[in-house]
Amino acid sequence: MQLTPADARMYWLAGRIRSDQFLLYCFDTSTNDDAALRDGIRGRVERIGDLRSAVRDVPGHLDHPYWVPRAWSDDLVVVHRLSDRSWPGLQEALGSVVGTPLDARESTWRLHCYPRVQGAPGCRGDALVVVLQVSHAFADGRRASALARELFSPVVPDVSPPPPEPPPASLATVRAVLRFPGRFRETIRAGRRAAHANRILDEAVSAGEVPPAAPGFALSAVNVPPGPVREVRSVVRPARMFRAGGVTVTVAALTVVSVALPRLLASLGGTAPARLGAEVTIAVDAAGARNGYRNAGVDLFVTEPDLRVRADRIAVELAARRARLSHLLSARRDEVDDHVPAPLAKFGVDRSDLDVVPATVTGNTVVTSVARGRGDLELLGGPAVFSSGFPGLSPVMGLTHGVYGLGDAVSIGICASPRAVPDVDAYASMLGDALDEVASALGSASA
Repeated sequence: MQLTPADARMYWLAGRIRSDQFLLYCFDTSTNDDAALRDGIRGRVERIGDLRSAVRDVPGHLDHPYWVPRAWSDDLVVVHRLSDRSWPGLQEALGSVVGTPLDARESTWRLHCYPRVQGAPGCRGDALVVVLQVSHAFADGRRASALARELFSPVVPDVSPPPPEPPPASLATVRAVLRFPGRFRETIRAGRRAAHANRILDEAVSAGEVPPAAPGFALSAVNVPPGPVREVRSVVRPARMFRAGGVTVTVAALTVVSVALPRLLASLGGTAPARLGAEVTIAVDAAGARNGYRNAGVDLFVTEPDLRVRADRIAVELAARRARLSHLLSARRDEVDDHVPAPLAKFGVDRSDLDVVPATVTGNTVVTSVARGRGDLELLGGPAVFSSGFPGLSPVMGLTHGVYGLGDAVSIGICASPRAVPDVDAYASMLGDALDEVASALGSASA
């Protein structure tokens, strides 16, 4: 079974931009039994075929890579002993983990475990914090969350098989060479279909039938090359604060960022752009790929003083971006990428200039939002209290936000480069204050 073109591009790009996902789950338990932890995880992994897989390249990258079966090994579960077991100490330690990528040829995931963490939000005593690191080629946010649920659900999942053995390298190479002419011709045909779809899409926009493309945003002080260092923080609050006034969690979180980001930029000196936006991940039809999303710019309307009105305007903007990306014409326009022969696609990924500074950006920061479901997960007898995560940085994106709901808690996970955010604790405090203000403005009686 081969990687789809979209997943293959994500896999190849991971060699140039760190794109692994990091799903944090906090369990209210003081249990500190490494053997029981590893045995419990192994028992689940042996039932989940997806978690027994790795990637194998085709020689010369003449075709898309294959998913291959991968046997269990103890290094899939890493138990970290913290010198500082406090919640702030844990968050400091997570920066080095977030900065260390996986090699999907060795494993598509790894579980980092931190026992006996003191002072974790919502926990009565010591907590067990685990971070599921996942190759982005292997899963997007929704799929990774579903895999985590299989790992930690009290309901034992049905047994599923790992991927089948791929053909021998020599046969895969011959197949790729024989397929190349047909795939090249299909690329040309797909390009023509995409051009036609783009013309019709432009006409539909002119007629008011489809929202126009979002305009770019001027670069700000956080739109800088991130460098090698990562710092992460999590702001955890009751879910009701994000649902104040009947808005969605995503809209509430975007409104919170619209309050906190200008304050951060003001603290860094200089003048913030008059318009600020967020690059938001929006789910689309995956067509069999493990990554089913597109990114769109959403205006944060930072000059609107009334936060209730601002939230409503953000909601309308977000709906317009979803409507455009989900339109059939948008899909047809973009499908040409899925027909490019593998060696040409790999060449394009390798040769793309990541050092070019664009005139504008899709968003000044990233906001990705994933609902992780009911709060019925458990590990070693401890219930899950909340979940968080830390979206990756990219060449001109030094600050990202992840919004994750689990049960009655929602967290905003921050991933930042010190080059963009010199004091990440101060920014986390700004974000928490902004959340209180937004919840109050939107009508949360308990804020």
